[in-house]
Amino acid sequence: MITSEALFRNAIMDVLRESFHGAGDHGAFLDPGPNGLLAILKSLSAEEASLPIAGASIATHAIHIAFSLDVFNEWIQGIRDTEHSWDKSWEKHEVSTAEWDCLLSQIDRQFLQLERTILQYDEYDAEAVWGSIGTLAHTAFHLGIIQVKADELRKKYT
Repeated sequence: MITSEALFRNAIMDVLRESFHGAGDHGAFLDPGPNGLLAILKSLSAEEASLPIAGASIATHAIHIAFSLDVFNEWIQGIRDTEHSWDKSWEKHEVSTAEWDCLLSQIDRQFLQLERTILQYDEYDAEAVWGSIGTLAHTAFHLGIIQVKADELRKKYT
């Protein structure tokens, strides 16, 4: 019999997978298809991602997401005594093609690490649950912003 904890971990991961990779046949909040964060980011060039659209560039948001994935992953694992400079994750606005490709690969790897952590970490306490839900909310928030910015970018430059 599957435990309540396992059901919760699996449910969180299903929605996180949707956030990063898009919905399959049906989704919790996205239309079916490959419309998650990584698909949106991969559809953009480094030059497009670096353009300021309605404030910060998409590249800036992607860098911030990469930063946050490391922080949330640590938190879920019980590493909670580290100081992080969230403001610093907003400082870079432009990326080269090489930096963009590296960043996209990094986010993909970080997602896989997050998945392993959420599904396998032994001491899944209330703080780890908080971190898992926080990761989901934070990613979904930035996914929405990035989607709006990508739509505006396409309208403006195509």
